[in-house]
Amino acid sequence: MAAEPTPCDRPWYCSDRLVDDWKTVHQTGGDLKMLKGLKIIRSIVVNIGISAISILGLRYGGDPTVIVPLAIAVLGAYNGVEIADYQALAQAIVEVSQETTAEED
Repeated sequence: MAAEPTPCDRPWYCSDRLVDDWKTVHQTGGDLKMLKGLKIIRSIVVNIGISAISILGLRYGGDPTVIVPLAIAVLGAYNGVEIADYQALAQAIVEVSQETTAEED
């Protein structure tokens, strides 16, 4: 039987706490692959929304020296947080798959 992955086996860019949280969601009956798809859809919707609001602001006479840097900062911050959470979710899926395979052996 294979040993359960330890935090030191995880890539450096995956937060141990986030991966463990996602594994807890799986253990309580959550479908990680469905959640992964929902996170991608949510990310697309939020990015389109922020871009559309910024473009509308510029179109209706907003100050480009304020709107553009603010939009870039918000998009960067949101996507940075989202990618960290997405990577932790992907790592949790890998670990859950390995645990399931080890249990079947």
